[in-house]
Amino acid sequence: MFMIKGVGIDRCTVARMEAVHGAFGPRLLARLLTSTEQDQRVWDAAALARRWAGKEAVAKAVGTGIGAALSFLDIEISHTPAGAPTCSVKGIAGTVHVSITDDDGVALALAVWEN
Repeated sequence: MFMIKGVGIDRCTVARMEAVHGAFGPRLLARLLTSTEQDQRVWDAAALARRWAGKEAVAKAVGTGIGAALSFLDIEISHTPAGAPTCSVKGIAGTVHVSITDDDGVALALAVWEN
C-alpha cells in the first residue's frame, strides 16, 4: 500500500518570470531546466512560470525545498502524449505526481509524493 509522504504547492507570476528571464536569459534556462526540458519547447515567460512553480511544489512535497539537498536540475518535468505532466526526481524513492496550471498571469502547481 502506498502512503502519501508529502504535499507541496507553489505559485509563480508570469510577470516575475518575464523580469527574471529578461535579466538572466540563458543562465536562467541552464539553472532551471534540464537539457531534456530545454529541448522540449520554446520557453516563454508563461511556460517558465509553470515549470518554476512545478519544481518548487515538488521540492516542497519531498520536504527539502530547493537548495543544497535538491536542485532544479534534479527535478525533471515532462508530459504524456495527452499533455499531462509527469515528474522524476533524482535520489527520491517513490512517485511524485504533479499538476500544473496557469490563468490570468499566475502559474500554480501541486505535487504529491507517495512511497
